[in-house]
Amino acid sequence: MFKLSYSQSTINTQIVNNSRNSCVKIISQKGQSSGTGFFISENLIATCFHVIASTETIENSINFNVFDDIQIITENGEIVNAICISVPSTESPEPLHQDFAILKVNTTVKNKTILSLSEKITYNITAPVIFSGYPLGTPTMVSHLGSISGITKDNSLICIQASTNKGNSGGALVDDQGQVLGIISLREGGISLGLQNYLSKINDSEKQGSIQLMGIDPLQASKETITILDKYISTGIGYARNISFLSEYIKKHNIKL
Repeated sequence: MFKLSYSQSTINTQIVNNSRNSCVKIISQKGQSSGTGFFISENLIATCFHVIASTETIENSINFNVFDDIQIITENGEIVNAICISVPSTESPEPLHQDFAILKVNTTVKNKTILSLSEKITYNITAPVIFSGYPLGTPTMVSHLGSISGITKDNSLICIQASTNKGNSGGALVDDQGQVLGIISLREGGISLGLQNYLSKINDSEKQGSIQLMGIDPLQASKETITILDKYISTGIGYARNISFLSEYIKKHNIKL
């Protein structure tokens, strides 16, 4: 059997296929949002909360709005409506704090693979992993092979040595046994961090006023350039939220998989 190799370890073809067959694109036209999700049961899909909701921090509180037009798109182009069944609450804020969401579809999606959630509590550094998704809103699914490069002390985040971009959020981080270790959530560091720091300084400068040169606002032009660079340049470290948070939520609310 053909295998993908990384660090003297392997991810076999069947696991690659399962990663891809479980994967869907998630969109919201109203929220102008696009991301990735994966099947965890016949009609339930896991993704990131920030893919299906907008958030705003005001003083010491976080306000959120779950989009009401969530749709999933399969690789063969099938479009299905979905609703969020894990809306954060005062009693159960975990989806907001740990950036995960569970979507329910009422239409059966054919030819999909349902992924199993790992029960591991420890991970091997440099262990091979794979994730599939729709980075940058691409119409074509993309799969990436990488490795675990670190774990945060509280085990909440898994650091990934792999190319992660906006749009990968919500994808399943799968190990060499085909089980889900985490949910791709964010990236930081490298050029991306520097661009965000630069953008913050531009925003501060704008508060003092701006001038136009030959009809062009240099501050606004710089902001647009930074936005494009940050979107398409993938550097730094990728992170996945530990799947244990999702598993605990499922048990807490007696959600049947």
